[in-house]
This record gives sequence, C-alpha cells and structure tokens, in this order.
Amino acid sequence: MNKTELLKMAITNLFRRKTRSILAILGVVIGTASIITMVSIGLGMSKSFNDDMKKNPDIHMIEIWGVGRGDSLPSNNNTSSKALKMNDKSVQHIKTIKGVTQVTGVKDINVNMIIGDYISNTNLKGLEIDFMNKVLTKLSKGRMMNKSDKFKLLIGKEVPMQFQNYRTGRYIDYSPTGEYKVDLLSKKVEITSDKKYKQPKNNSFGMNESKNDNEPKYDIFKFESIGVIDSNGSEGYSIYTSLDTVKQIEKINSRAQAQAGMSRSDEQKQEYSSIMVYIEDINSISSVVDTLKSDGFQFYSIMDAVKQEQKRFAMIQGALGGIGGISLLVAAIGITNTMIMSIYERTREIGVMKVIGASLKDIRSLFLYEAANIGLIGGILGTILSVVLSMTINFFYAKLKVGGNMGMGMGMNMYADNINQTTPYISYIPIWLIFFGILFSTIIGVLSGYIPAKKAMSLSALESLRND
Repeated sequence: MNKTELLKMAITNLFRRKTRSILAILGVVIGTASIITMVSIGLGMSKSFNDDMKKNPDIHMIEIWGVGRGDSLPSNNNTSSKALKMNDKSVQHIKTIKGVTQVTGVKDINVNMIIGDYISNTNLKGLEIDFMNKVLTKLSKGRMMNKSDKFKLLIGKEVPMQFQNYRTGRYIDYSPTGEYKVDLLSKKVEITSDKKYKQPKNNSFGMNESKNDNEPKYDIFKFESIGVIDSNGSEGYSIYTSLDTVKQIEKINSRAQAQAGMSRSDEQKQEYSSIMVYIEDINSISSVVDTLKSDGFQFYSIMDAVKQEQKRFAMIQGALGGIGGISLLVAAIGITNTMIMSIYERTREIGVMKVIGASLKDIRSLFLYEAANIGLIGGILGTILSVVLSMTINFFYAKLKVGGNMGMGMGMNMYADNINQTTPYISYIPIWLIFFGILFSTIIGVLSGYIPAKKAMSLSALESLRND
C-alpha cells in the first residue's frame, strides 16, 4: 500500500467513530492552546519590556565614574605601561574601542543658578557639544548648542521644582502642567560657586555660617539659557553647557581657591568627574562593556539590569510553558487511549489487512497516521484558539491601561520615566510559535500512537480473524 492510500484510510477510520475522535482532538486543542497562550504571555511581557527599553535613551549610555586602583592596564594598549586615569588619554583610548559611537569627558560643578528672583542649588555639567547634541535631542523650547556657543545653557524642564525665591525664601509651587513663573529661556542667568551670593532668607542651603575671611571669592558668571530639555529622567533635572565653558569656570574657581589658601581634593584633581560613552548599536553594548571591564574602568550600564530582567522573563516563559505542557501531556494520554481502544475494535480488520498482503510497516504507518492526524487537527484548532485568546487578553489589557510597567520588575521601575510606554499588549504570538505549536502537537500525536501501532503489528492474523 502506498502512503496516499494509507493516509486516506487513516482519515476515514478517524471519523468512523466521531465522538471518540472529537474528544481526543479536543484534548489536543486545549493542550496546544494552553501551552501557546502561556508561552505567549511570557513572550509578550519580555517583548513589551524590550521594546520599552529600546525607547529609553539611557540604554545606549555607559557612565564611567572611575578607574581601577592602578594595576589595570588597557587590554589593547601595547605602548603605555601606565594605568589609565579619568583624563583625555582615557577618552581617546575609549574612542578606539570597537562599537563606541561617541565619548565625552564630563565636568561637574556644584553651583547656584539664579534666574530673576529665583535661585537653585544644582550641578552644572559640561559635555562635548557633539556628544550633547547626540543624546539631548528632545527640546520643548529653544535650540541645541552650537560649537561656537560659550556660556550658553540647556536646562532640564524639571529644574524649576528646585527653585526658591531668594527674597522671600519660599519654594516655587509645583505645577502639574509644567508651567512655572521662572522663564527658563533667559538671557540673564547667573551661575556661581559662591553659596553666599543671593542666599535665601530661610537658609535652605545651610549657608548661614559666620563669614569666613578665607573663603574663596568666586566670580559671578553671566549665562544665557537657549534650550529646555524635554525629559522626565535625570536630564530633566540637570543643566548643561559646553565642556570648554566648565573648564574655564573651573580654572577661575581654582585661582580663587588658591588665593584663599585652599588645596584641591583628590577628586577635584581628577581631570573628569565621569566619562560618558554613547553606543548607537545596542548589539555592540556587551562587547564594549567587556572591553571596559578588562581595561579596569568602573562604570554603570543600564544593560546590566536589562540582562537580569531578561533572565527573569526566560524563567517565567519556562514556567508558563511547563504549565501548558501538562495539558498537552494529558491530551497525549487521551490519544493513546483512543488508539488502543480502536485496535481492540478493529482486530478483525487488522487480520484481514495482514491476510491480503499488508505489511507490518503498512499497519504501523496506518495507526501512526491516524494519531498524527489527531495531533495535527488538534494543533491547528488549538493554535487558532490561542490566537483568539491572545487578542482577547490584549484587548482587555489595553482597556485597563496598565501600560508598559506590568512587564517590568521592581528593579526597572526607576527607569520608567524615561520610557514612552505605549506597548498595547501583554500576550505576543510570533510566527515561529504558531508553527511550533502545530508541529509539536503533531509530534505528540505520533509519539502517542507509537505504542498502539506496535500493538497492532504484534497481533496474529489468525487470531484476529477469529475475533468477533
């Protein structure tokens, strides 16, 4: 008998006893739908998280805040025997690492910023302008900084919450709309390291100590704010200017400190307070991180937390898939039971097939085809059911508006403000999962039919014909 004849016979036999076959197929449908739906929820949470993370600009950033104790040498530096430090040499070295897009040293000075009647104690960050224009691309007002700009500022939109009126000592009232009395685009911004300058009456900065004649006489620098950074993350609470501008301020401040007889701390002696690295290609982050570690740099990358979350999601997917797999195992037992009962009812038929010349291979193939058909039909229907269930879950998920945080663990909620969480799903069924569900249920059907097929092969033709 050829395979086509065996397949037709298998389909005919399958529906001779419709009730039993339908129940067996129903078991596979439930098992397949369970395992696909369970896995799709794990995949949906993972995909939702990954998609949200890709929208987070911090995913491309690595902040280097120090170097090893001095015994860590560059992995690809064959000429220098000295350890790297937080200086221009380190910046140039990092630029040579494959996968790195841009690098900048960061100067960070604690200053008082005064706009009109309002003062705020904050950190002035100096970055290379090319790097700044690469990462601070979203402005709500104003323009980006040009290379020729000196003593210009970009101010985060959340900075006004830190302001207080230096005349009355009253903090500025919070505005849910983001509209404040302070004009963040101003040509008259004062920046100084002098904590006594326009000190608020209520001493909020803790600077009411008696005047010390040896205190440095810091200059008051005139700035112009040209742009407002539209970010709810750390950038929204910071002020930025060019690295050259901060170096100039630091040089003038150092001169004032020297005149007051103050020595600079080891931290102040470092060339940069930190080094920022931007990596355009997310796939290159891991290799860059490995190189920085081998070079002895101490740094933080959000990718470390992302990897931990991805491991957690993989465990969730495995657990959910295992739960769904139990349903499919029950369905497999049902298929085996159906096929064994079919053998007992078709014993005479099996004997006739053997007498007319059917080989043992044909008999085995017939029963395996029948079991495979149960698995295939159940797999297709189960996959369709799982797609419907997935759409239903996503519909109610979107209605509840639980957004992207559901896919995040506790450790990642701190980054939620930097993410545009618009992912409208919690269940995700990729194409490969559909084919996997159908193929897996078919294989389960074949395996479930193996024992019954072997039993049919072992029946004696003579004994089968005697069976009523």
